[in-house]
Amino acid sequence: MNSGLKKSRGASLTTRDMISVIAVILVIFITVLFIALNFNSENRENSVGARYEAFSKGWNLEVGERKEVVDLPVYVEAGEYESIILSKELPLIAPYYAIVGRNYHQKLLVYVDDELLFEYPPEKLVFSEATMTDDWNMVYLDESMTGKTVTMEFKTGSYGYKGYIKPAYIGEDNSVIQYLRSITSVPYGMSISVIAIGVALIILGIIYSKYNTDRTQIISGLMLVTIGIWITNRSKMPFLLEGSNIKYFLAFISLSLESILILLYVWEKFKNKRNTITSKLIIIFSIYLVAVIGISLGRGYPLDQIIRFIYGAIFFAALYMIIMLWPGAYGKESNKLSEKERTANRMEFYAANVMTFGVVIGIVFDFLLNDNRLWTDIGTLPKIVLNIYAVTQIIIHIYRSYNGVIEREEIRGQLHNSQVELMMGQIQPHFIFNTLSSIRTLVKVDPDVAYDMIYNFSNYLRANVDNVTNVDGIPFGAELDHIKSYVNIEKVRFGDRVRVVYNAEVTDFRVPPLSIQPIVENAIKHGVCKKPEGGTVILSSYVEGDYNVVEVQDDGVGFNPELLRNLKGGASAGSDDVTGIGEKPNLTGNGSERHKSTGMKNIMMRLKEMANADMVIESTPGEGSRIRVYFPM
Repeated sequence: MNSGLKKSRGASLTTRDMISVIAVILVIFITVLFIALNFNSENRENSVGARYEAFSKGWNLEVGERKEVVDLPVYVEAGEYESIILSKELPLIAPYYAIVGRNYHQKLLVYVDDELLFEYPPEKLVFSEATMTDDWNMVYLDESMTGKTVTMEFKTGSYGYKGYIKPAYIGEDNSVIQYLRSITSVPYGMSISVIAIGVALIILGIIYSKYNTDRTQIISGLMLVTIGIWITNRSKMPFLLEGSNIKYFLAFISLSLESILILLYVWEKFKNKRNTITSKLIIIFSIYLVAVIGISLGRGYPLDQIIRFIYGAIFFAALYMIIMLWPGAYGKESNKLSEKERTANRMEFYAANVMTFGVVIGIVFDFLLNDNRLWTDIGTLPKIVLNIYAVTQIIIHIYRSYNGVIEREEIRGQLHNSQVELMMGQIQPHFIFNTLSSIRTLVKVDPDVAYDMIYNFSNYLRANVDNVTNVDGIPFGAELDHIKSYVNIEKVRFGDRVRVVYNAEVTDFRVPPLSIQPIVENAIKHGVCKKPEGGTVILSSYVEGDYNVVEVQDDGVGFNPELLRNLKGGASAGSDDVTGIGEKPNLTGNGSERHKSTGMKNIMMRLKEMANADMVIESTPGEGSRIRVYFPM
């Protein structure tokens, strides 16, 4: 059975972890450097660029009733199932020459004079308007075609066409490709960097999982990877010139997952609230996206038209994320947080706003001002915004993880101090003197009982001393033996006034040392022994759902109401006497109530930080108390 004890919660950042972080940073740096070295812009001024300028001029355009001579690029509006025809006389053709052009979710036919030279998609492939992509197409030429007329026919689908017909390039095939790579290297590099940072976030999330209790880093990384796959596909870098429908469709599916990942991010970040609205939204958005994609594929609607519905889902999911982030950044909840966490929340809030509205502004700008009616085109501004968001995300998560490491170190020191304090509190001089005095008397009156008491007392002292620096936990069975040693000593001192019943159904799980014994001691000293007739303490352990539960119940005098108020925030409420959680234990106070309050808060802190265990207190003055400790499996 899993112990549920988090052995590494107080661990420090190791050399291996530091090397891993540095490796992630190097991966990003090498990626950017690779792009810079391999896709430079030197070819912009070469002969291909000059030839492109010449080849883009003087095309005969025919679409519907429109006939004119145009220079590319040219804005065109065509009705459904209408053809857009561009024709021009070919210049002098040299060996290995080709025309490289880009279709935009259209069927492309290229003729030289009346001979069909190129067709996309080819007849051997099943034509599907829904998955028709836009990509580079290479049409190979030979010297005999010099002076002949090349005609490019773009066949629109059921939604027609509104947008720019981009230039066509002519020249030696490899040279043209290198030129196209050079002019698309910047948007491609910006897209790849988003994926690289997303992968880095996933790796960092795995590395820092020992310090963080959530998976927001990993989900955030997946958000960047999926959106990065989409904008990389839209960067128009010419790699594969044919058969890219599957590549485009997979990129479309990646984009479709974005809104779900955003909602999962919100769900994971606010999992302590278990917001049912978020859970329902995840289900609703999933059904919505499956329906949109299903209708598109089933009815043959072009994905470039369906994409607007995907964008809408992403926008509303991102808007919901912003609303959920507000309370922790500037709302009432932010006042309960530390300055560091509040700063991180505000950075995250700003980043979410920049990402959401920056991308929207970029898309609207391209759509309205640049006459870009192709929803699949991604302009420069959204790529810049997404890179800013990606960099901000990795800064936020490293900032939080680093602070988490520092906090774990501070808690580690507090745990050590609390264990020393707890040990010293357990081995109080009067307890030692009373025990030794009892042994001294029993040596003459009942040597056998004195012998057993010495044995129990030595076991009790050894367990306290051995566990001063133990932060890894011990089996509950070992803690139970320690408890029995203590109880046997007290039973000798108090006689029949103390009755202890053991009902341990499960013992094969780990607990922080000296965590249950003080609860039993509290039940004896401050519970049943406060009654003249004494009372009974019942110690039980059992399985409840996904938890191993240790329960200490007594019929003593119950908790002092003032003590319960001092413990507020350290335990979960089991009755009206104890309410609230969330405050860190404050190990300060005075008097005898201070000692009891400090001891209980010490126990609560150690249980939470070492085993992620929660304590539930139920107490009725004059009738007794019931304390349950829940250890996650």
